[in-house]
This record gives sequence, C-alpha cells and structure tokens, in this order.
Amino acid sequence: MLSASRFYADLRESWGYEPSFDGSLIAWWGVRGTRRVVFVGETGRGMPRVIARFYGSIIHFSWRGYANRLLLTEGDRLFEVDPRYPSRRVDITPQGFQSWQIVSEPTSAGGPQAVISHDRSPFFTDLYQTRDDGTGKTLLEDNSGRTESWLLDGAQRPCLRVEHGEDGARRFLARTADEEGSETWNEIAALGVDETMIVWSVDPDGSRYEALSNHGRDKIALVSIEPSTGNKAVIASSEDVDILDAVRFNPARQTDLVIMRDCYPTVVPVSERGAVFSRLLANMGEHADFEVTGASSDGRFVTAAVSIEAQQPRPVLFDLVKGKMVRLGREPRALPETTVAPVIVTTRDGEELRAILTRAKGSNEPMPAVVVAHGGPARHDHYGFHRDHAFLASRGYAVLSVNYRGSTGFGKRFQALGFRQFGRAMQDDLADAAIWLIDEKIAEAGRIVIQGESFGGTIAALAMCRDPDLFAAAIIDCAVLDLPFQMRNNPLEWTMVTDKVEQYFGAASGTDAEALLEYSPLDRVDRAHGSFLLTASVSDPIVSVEQTRQYEGALRSAGRNVVTRYFEGEGHGYTKWQTRLARARAIELFLAETIGGTSKKIDWRTRLATYWN
Repeated sequence: MLSASRFYADLRESWGYEPSFDGSLIAWWGVRGTRRVVFVGETGRGMPRVIARFYGSIIHFSWRGYANRLLLTEGDRLFEVDPRYPSRRVDITPQGFQSWQIVSEPTSAGGPQAVISHDRSPFFTDLYQTRDDGTGKTLLEDNSGRTESWLLDGAQRPCLRVEHGEDGARRFLARTADEEGSETWNEIAALGVDETMIVWSVDPDGSRYEALSNHGRDKIALVSIEPSTGNKAVIASSEDVDILDAVRFNPARQTDLVIMRDCYPTVVPVSERGAVFSRLLANMGEHADFEVTGASSDGRFVTAAVSIEAQQPRPVLFDLVKGKMVRLGREPRALPETTVAPVIVTTRDGEELRAILTRAKGSNEPMPAVVVAHGGPARHDHYGFHRDHAFLASRGYAVLSVNYRGSTGFGKRFQALGFRQFGRAMQDDLADAAIWLIDEKIAEAGRIVIQGESFGGTIAALAMCRDPDLFAAAIIDCAVLDLPFQMRNNPLEWTMVTDKVEQYFGAASGTDAEALLEYSPLDRVDRAHGSFLLTASVSDPIVSVEQTRQYEGALRSAGRNVVTRYFEGEGHGYTKWQTRLARARAIELFLAETIGGTSKKIDWRTRLATYWN
C-alpha cells in the first residue's frame, strides 16, 4: 500500500507550466529538496532546459505580455526579473495602495495597467491606472458603492460596468458616444438575482463583447453582445447543461473553445486554434479533461494539465501553429489506477442527479463508501482526476460525489430547486445517493460515510441528524455549523452578493431566521448519531474556527465520538501540501476505524513530511 505522501508530497511533481509572451521560455512550479521553487527553462524540441530557479516565499508568478520578464509575487510585493539575470529583481509593486490587484496587464513597455483597490472601503473597489513599473497612480473610476466590476477595452479604458441596483437587479452599462463625441453610460441589460451574465471578453475597440449568460434562457450559453443595443447572438450552447468553461488562448482575442460537461467532457472548438487544440487533445486518448495553465501572447503556445480517463494529469505544451505537442516534466510516480464514471441517481421525487463514482480499478464487490457533498452550494463536481478521491479509492472505498439540487451547471430550474432546502430536500438527495449505492450493490449498508467542506460540511452534519441507518460517520471540513451566526456575520466583501446567498438560506431575520435556527447543525446536536472527524483552519476568514470548536464541544457533551484537526496558516480550505497530507492521514485512520477500510498502520514518511518546510 502506497504512503499518503505518494499522493500529496511527490517530490518529482511539477505543475503550473506557463510560456512566456513569445513562447521561447517557460516557467513552472516544482520541488528542489523539500522546498517549492519556480523554475524557468528554454523551450525547444523536447523538455525545457532549466536556466533559472527562484526560491523564497513566492505565492504566484506570471509573464509580462510584451517581453520575457517574469513577475513574482511575494507577500504583498510584486517583482519583475529577467530570468537570464535572476539576481536582478526590480520592485514594481503598485505605489500608493494598501490593497491592490492588477486586473488588466500593460501591452507594451511603459504602458498603463489597471488596478482595483479596497483602500476606500471593504465593501467595494475603486478602479485605478498605473504605469507598468507601479508608478503614476491615477483614479479611473470612483465607485459609487454599487459598482461590482468593470470591463476594459484595448486602450485600458472602462467600456462596461456592472451596477448592483437598489432593487437587487444587476445592471450592465456600456459606455457609448453620440455623433458629437459625448460619452454616456447606457443600460444594455438588467438581470434578476437568478440570472447570470459574465462578460469576460471585449474586442480591442470595444465593439463586441463575449459573455457566459443565461439571461432570458434556462442554461448558460456563450454569447456575443452588441454594446450599443445589448442584442445577443448565441455562439455555443447545450440543451442539457450550462457552459461554465470557455477558454481564450489569447486574452485579446475571442473565445477559442468551450467545454460541455454533461457526463464526460466534450470539447467544442469555436476558432481555428481551438480546433487544432481539440484535435491534438483527442489524439492523447479518450475522455480527456484539461486545465489551461498558460499561453503565449499570440496564442500560439498553450500549456495545459491533461488528464486521460480521469487519471493523474500530465503537463503538456501545445504548438497550435505547427500542430504539435510535447509532454513536460518527468513522469510522475504511478498511483493506483481508478475507474471513474459519471452516473445518474434518481431521487424519490423523480429528479435526476448527476454524480461521479470513483473506485479502484477492478473493484466489483460491495465495499465501504464515502458520499461527497460539494461546498458552495452554488458549485458542482464534474468528471476528472480528483486526488482525494483517488486516495480513498486506494484504501478500498467507493467515492460518490453528488451534484445535489441547488448545484450549478444544470440550468436555473435545477439550481432553484435547492433554494432554502438545506436540511430538507438537499438531505433527501444525499440520502437517495447512499440508497442508490446500496441498491446497486456498490456499497454495504452501515458502512457509508458522508463528507463535505464549507456548506458541504453543513449538510454532512445535518445528514447525521436524520439518517442513522445510512451514514455511520461524517467528515466535516471548515464548515458552517451555526447558520444564524454565519448569516449575521458573512464577510464584508460578500455585501454585493448577499441576495444570492439569501436565495439559498433566507434572511438572517424574520421568518427565515426560524428555519436557520431549526436546521442549524449546532442546534441539532441532540439528534446527532455516529462518529465525526472535524477539521478547520484557525485563520479562516469566511467561516470562523469558533463554529467548529463549539460544535466539537457540543458533540463531546452529547457523548459522540469526535476526532479533530485544526490547521495553522490556511484560509477557507486547504492549499498547503503539508495540511492536505496531514488531513489525508487523519481521514485514512478515521475511516478505517469507523467503516473498516484499509490503512497503513505505520506511515513514517507522512509523519516525517509534517516537519518539512
């Protein structure tokens, strides 16, 4: 049996490959010794030849869009460096800001860049412009307090803004000029709280937008929008699922392809380069899934992490002009093969839930199982490689990840079925998923655990209050466990999306408050059964760690079996490999004890890895 460290601390792993603006250089994350490092290499016929390594507390890297200069983010500072002279770092942090985020990159040396900042208010951002060296701070748009976002044209001028109206509508305003040249903001669309329109691309002259939108339809489609009228034309759509993934290889150009995720992913090209990419991807194998990690400025060279049949992904460099590809990085150490398949669970009221079933390859007999509820709840799980699920499958568990009602990706109607249904119909969906596992002879009754993080942890906790014959235990990560408290103390930056949160949970006062209290896990501990593994980040800015501590205390007072892990230096969710490794080991031991899967009795590699920096 492989150690958990093979899954979460493989020192041969490399990831996040990104080509420079002309594709002659490429940067990526890797490990040297036990330290995370940014490598830079020269591209050629085969593997990149390393020319520079960057150590330190780097949290992000990217390339200039007009030169082979690497940008390194360390804490709240931004540095520019020529990889051929790695010791010469220049601090180009935007000057005059306490908080900043670059939202539009300069296209030429000395050119302007757009920066948003929360300095004036934690509730909204103002839009500024600086030069590419961080100097020359200039205010572009002073936020009235209701602007959610701006879209900039090729000249770095705001050409579209989204306003949060007093009536709850999101109003899309386009900048237009009359015959005399006077500019005004004209409304081209007003969306209700249940509608989506993400305008993410604009022609350089501002004459055409592209957006992912379900305005006036049930499913999200890729559309083009005429700014002066708001008229829309569908570029790509599906009758069955939302289009949530659209890819541009060059940010200044139109969309190259979309991915439709109904069961297995289907890649639909909408440009010539998208068609080349799609053909190369299909040649790699059946049921290919991918994540684009970078592209050269002209869109010729594209890097992506590609997974075939939902197995461990490999980084690949695509040349879309020559129609060739090169696998990058060393072959990762093999993990046990899994069988990953989309399945449909029919609920007691006739709804069809899309779910993903993961098992060790060759597994046919009934086995212990884990039902996974994603967070959000406005999220969804889809087919592809999932490290946590592969790890559980290696320990002898079937893993069923369920898109319960309220999940995104399947249209407005299906999402609305989950509004205010925590503790009620959402719980029915998860119970029906467990029953499906038993009926299909995939899982054994009495040996099923429910798992979830954030809101997924909320409904996992609620499942332990009403389905004692189905779920023997729960794994609950950084979860909302005191619903009334959370709704009164959501993060300030959620101010402009409060209406979307209240769609699912209701308001913190009035009649909705009664349901929040009635179905709050902390107030249902007297009904809870089984065993619990609770994890949380002590610095979580979204869901306070106190909710988990209070829930732990209440469960212990009720005589329940509780295991806890609290992690330092994490936010809402876990990104450090040390944390993910420690959590995986805790899950491995917890499941073996509660539903009888396998585990390594002694795992010295994992124990040693917790001391690595």
